[in-house]
Amino acid sequence: MTNAIPVILMTPPHGPSPAEQWMAKGRRAASLDLIYLLSQVEALGQVYALAADSKDREAFEAAGAIALESTRDTFHFGEELAGIAERGNHDSLAYFGGASAPLLQEDLLTHAVETLNRVGERAAVVNNFHSTDWGLLNCAHLLSSLAERLPSDNPLGWVLEHDAGFFVHALEPSAATRVDLDTPADLMLLSNHPALGKELSSFLAQAPDAQRKRLEEIRSVLSSPGSTMIVIGRSSSDAWRQLERRTQIWVRLFVEERGMAASGRLERGEVRSLVAQLLEDMGAESFVEELSSLSDAVLWDTRVWMAHRGKFPSAADRFAADLGWVDQIEDPALHRLTHAVNDAAIPIVTGGHGVVSGGVYALVDGLPGS
Repeated sequence: MTNAIPVILMTPPHGPSPAEQWMAKGRRAASLDLIYLLSQVEALGQVYALAADSKDREAFEAAGAIALESTRDTFHFGEELAGIAERGNHDSLAYFGGASAPLLQEDLLTHAVETLNRVGERAAVVNNFHSTDWGLLNCAHLLSSLAERLPSDNPLGWVLEHDAGFFVHALEPSAATRVDLDTPADLMLLSNHPALGKELSSFLAQAPDAQRKRLEEIRSVLSSPGSTMIVIGRSSSDAWRQLERRTQIWVRLFVEERGMAASGRLERGEVRSLVAQLLEDMGAESFVEELSSLSDAVLWDTRVWMAHRGKFPSAADRFAADLGWVDQIEDPALHRLTHAVNDAAIPIVTGGHGVVSGGVYALVDGLPGS
C-alpha cells in the first residue's frame, strides 16, 4: 500500500554481564515475534530497526526489517525518532520499543490503526498514556520541536498531548497493551501465555529452573481461593480490579510513585516512598520476614525503592537481582535484599513497573479458565 504507515522499531544496547545477556536474548526473541506480526498488518508498511547491538541488527534484517544507523554519539529517543521522521519525510509513523508488545495480536493492532485514521489530524494512539512503550501518530513533522522533551519513550503520550496539542487516545489496559519487557521478571511472567510468539516461547522454555519454580508457586497462590498476595510499587486500580475480578484471593496493594519516570521526578531525585523507608528502617531480612507473615506471595516493583535511595544499581545488578543470582550483585544493599528474597518462606517476584502492571494481566490470563 502506498499510504501504509512505516514502523520504527528501537532496541537498546546490551551490557556484557550474564544477566544482561540473558535479558538481551529474550528481548531479541520478542522483537522478532513483533516484526513477524507487523508484517501481517496490511495498513503498516516497512519496518525500520534502530538497534544498538549488531546481533540484533543481523537478526532483524533476516526477518525483513531495514537496519538504520544512529546519527548520534549518545542515544536520545526524541532526537532519534524526530530525525527518522524528518529524513524519511514521514507524515505518519508507528513506533515500537522492540520488546514493548510481546502479547500484541493482529486484531488489536488493526484497531489501533483504524482509530488513528478515524480521530483526524494531530492525533496519536498509544498503549499507555502515562508510560508509553508503543504508539502510532500523524503530523510526525512536529516531533522535531518536541525532541528535547523526550529523553525516552515513556513520556511520549504525555508530551504529545500537553506540549503539542495532540489528541491522544490510550488503548484499554490489557496484557497486550501493558506488557513491556524491561526486566527479567517481565519475561518470566509471560511463561506459557497463550498469546506468545514462537521465538519468545522457545526462549522461555529454557528459562532458569529456580525462576520457573517461583512462577509456578505464584500461579498456585493466584489459583487458591482465600490466599493473600501483596503488590508493591507503581501498580494501578485496573490491575487491582483484574485480580479482584478474576481470582478469589485477598490483595494487599501498596501503590507509590506512579509516573515517576514520565513526570521527571526520577531524574530530579524527588522520588519518596514510605514502603522504601520502612525497608531501610527495618533492614532487608526483617522486612521480608514481615511480608512473608502477611501474605502467601509478593509482586514487587523494587525500582521505587532504588529511586528512593537516590542511587540506581547497575543494570547488571538489577537484572541479576530479578533472576535471584545473588553472587553476581555488587551493590551491597541490593545484594542483601536479594539474599533475603531468595530465602523467603513465600515466592517473591521482583522487577520494575511491569511486574505490578502488565505482569499482573499476563498472570491472570494464564490461569485455568481464563
